[in-house]
Amino acid sequence: MKIEKFVEWFTRLPLMWGFSSKLTVDINQAQILYKKHQFYLLIFKTWLSLTFLILIWYNIKNILPSISKGRIIFDKFPLTVMLIVLILGIVVVSFWNFLHSRFSPIEKWKLENLLRNFTEEANILAQHDDSFNFTKSVKWIYSASKQKIAITLKTGGHVSFMMEQDIARRLLGFLIKETNDIWILEDNSIINGSIKMIFSHNADERLVIDDISKLKKSKMVSIPLTKQLSWDIKRQPQLGIFGKTASGKTSLIKAITISFLANNKNNQLMLIDGKASFLAQSGIFAKIPTATTAEECLKLLDDAIEIMNHRYAEMNHDLADESDVTYIEKFPNSGTVLIACDELLALASATQASDKMKKPADRLMPQISDRILSLIVKSRQASIAILISGQAFPASLLGDSIVRSNLGMIVNLGRTTQVQSQELFSINLKDLPQVDSSNYEGIIWLDGLNWETPKIFYSPYYDDKKLPFKATLQELTEAQGGGLPQA
Repeated sequence: MKIEKFVEWFTRLPLMWGFSSKLTVDINQAQILYKKHQFYLLIFKTWLSLTFLILIWYNIKNILPSISKGRIIFDKFPLTVMLIVLILGIVVVSFWNFLHSRFSPIEKWKLENLLRNFTEEANILAQHDDSFNFTKSVKWIYSASKQKIAITLKTGGHVSFMMEQDIARRLLGFLIKETNDIWILEDNSIINGSIKMIFSHNADERLVIDDISKLKKSKMVSIPLTKQLSWDIKRQPQLGIFGKTASGKTSLIKAITISFLANNKNNQLMLIDGKASFLAQSGIFAKIPTATTAEECLKLLDDAIEIMNHRYAEMNHDLADESDVTYIEKFPNSGTVLIACDELLALASATQASDKMKKPADRLMPQISDRILSLIVKSRQASIAILISGQAFPASLLGDSIVRSNLGMIVNLGRTTQVQSQELFSINLKDLPQVDSSNYEGIIWLDGLNWETPKIFYSPYYDDKKLPFKATLQELTEAQGGGLPQA
């Protein structure tokens, strides 16, 4: 046991920067404090005894001269030395305690103190009995770098599942309370009694879209959404953006469409606007294929499916080809197609009234829904991305589970309701992070990043004054030749 404690202590030394530190907590803070006081008391008694013995030994030679001269001869030098030793000892101990406090400049030692205190405050060793017969313990494994702080708690099997689920949130709150640092919970997971948490001190930041020249260029679609998050088409081919009026949804769509066209000169955009509002006006102004009615929408989607089928035919032309890649990877100069479908529910409400007067086979809205669903499910490998947006998720039109499972990026701006949390993220509202809806924040889920829960999303700010949307859309479309890839 003592060897294990020594090994753990050694892993927490600063010279072990590149390795994980280990800390077993098996006694409470009162016991730690008591043992520390007992140790300091022992050291002081030892110092006092040594000082007394050294003084006697050093001054024994002065006994006879003191008797003969009739006055006490006392050499204070050893006392001075021992007092200096005592003061230095107090300074060293104080400095050691400071370095192991929550104010420590050494991240490892700061974490050691914080994790010990959190174990106590969170009552992880509930009903603890430090006796020979029954001792509970938990083990912390942690590492720190400039980018992230990885912390794992091995609960020892005596912590309830409900408590395990709440540890990450409570630890985040504790770290924020106890320090002056910024703490961001990047990720957490629970596997076989081990709670793995990733923290950072680097808060995410909102992007400002105000200059085309600053936007990222690449063959593959990889568009920054915030300082830390990006839309990667390989991981998140289909997108869902939802939010009430004035939640920042339009600004986010502007940022994505402009960044998408600026990303690659061969990228192409298609627009569906169920309200025939600003997005539709912009598309028509920039001569981008735009649909505002059911008939136009159906034709646009048929064109998109024709492009998809043509792309698959190109990819499968050589049946002996073993490569399993996307269209843009196989033909890097072809570009990606983005179909932005905004306010489908508004389009449906306008279309379904006229559909009632038609035969079932002639009704347009079911055909539109089928085509959108087909594109969502099949278009990923053809490098065609679908963006579904609106005030609410159109489950009544597209179904729920199939579409939801194929949306690699889901953003809900503004306040999230219990229904939305289940419908969009399949999670309880209380388990979502809290956002500031007055600051155009929201919740985001990005597939393929091993996230356990969605994160806070800081929607980009699109600066219309510096980058007028319609004019910029027209400029990018004209620079790229306009139109769509030929089927």
